[in-house]
Amino acid sequence: MSPRLFTAALLVLGLLTACGPAETPTATVPLRSVKLLLGFQPDVQFAPFYLAQQEGYFAKYGMKVSIEYKAGDDIARLVANGQAEFGVMDATDVMIGRTRGIPIKYVATVYRLFPVALIGPQGTVPTDPADLAGKRIGTPGEFGSSWHALLALLDAGGLTADDVTIRAYPQFNQVDGLLNGDVDLITGFRNNEALRLAAQGLETDLLTVEDLAPLPGPGVIVGDELFASDPALYQGFVNALIEAMAQVAGDPQRGLDAAVVAVPSIASDTETALAVLEATVPLWTLAGGGVSPLLDAELWQSGYDTMQRLGFIDGSVPLDEMALLDPDAEGSPSP
Repeated sequence: MSPRLFTAALLVLGLLTACGPAETPTATVPLRSVKLLLGFQPDVQFAPFYLAQQEGYFAKYGMKVSIEYKAGDDIARLVANGQAEFGVMDATDVMIGRTRGIPIKYVATVYRLFPVALIGPQGTVPTDPADLAGKRIGTPGEFGSSWHALLALLDAGGLTADDVTIRAYPQFNQVDGLLNGDVDLITGFRNNEALRLAAQGLETDLLTVEDLAPLPGPGVIVGDELFASDPALYQGFVNALIEAMAQVAGDPQRGLDAAVVAVPSIASDTETALAVLEATVPLWTLAGGGVSPLLDAELWQSGYDTMQRLGFIDGSVPLDEMALLDPDAEGSPSP
């Protein structure tokens, strides 16, 4: 199947949010063992992967998937050299890695909305990014999606990092800095840090990138060799994932249950975990509630232009070498 037909077929599949449990293969063909690399820390936000692993969605497509957790640079390296078949990475890091010569390709969207935002106490967050000038902003450091989002928002307001005071929180504890009054705003995941602050009694507002400096969100990557030699493998993987995402979108409790099986420590606070998952689902889904892996070419071009303008990439690698784009896909259409 060509990539173009593949994406069209997946769109139809992805919009079916009421698909039933996966059927296990009836054939006795051995499952192929493959490795999936997720972000460095197990999390309820990975629920669709856990569900697909536990309930036979991957098996239906001939795969036995093992999951490991790695930092972003390790995910790129291990997928590129074939030590892992699949990874999940920020699209902005894929652009940077590809520009540096790392042979990876982004093949399916997981987050349709960029999950990182600027977060601050309710009533204090500027709606015009130009008004960020002079603010004290906490962020983990000069790396990753938080840094990319911050610079993109500053750029949208005609500012640079020199126009604000940046405080680094390498232990990812910028929430404490905001609660203590050490900073005015923090970068954080709208489906995580914002909820943690609310749980501690601080209601917040967000400044997000989608209307100001649109960036594509995290998704599935494969190595160039696998992309060229075994398209059926990654097509099956994405099919299984989208089926599982549709199930979790329709019933977050089912996703939470799968996450608890995979990561028992999540059971220590299922109320918060469910709230995080419920806040995550809208970042995956289309306006009408379905899920689709298709990449929005316009969004990717906007992100590519922003990353080049900020100096993260130099424009030497064409966008279609970085990602499996679909020119007809939109960011959030009604299905």
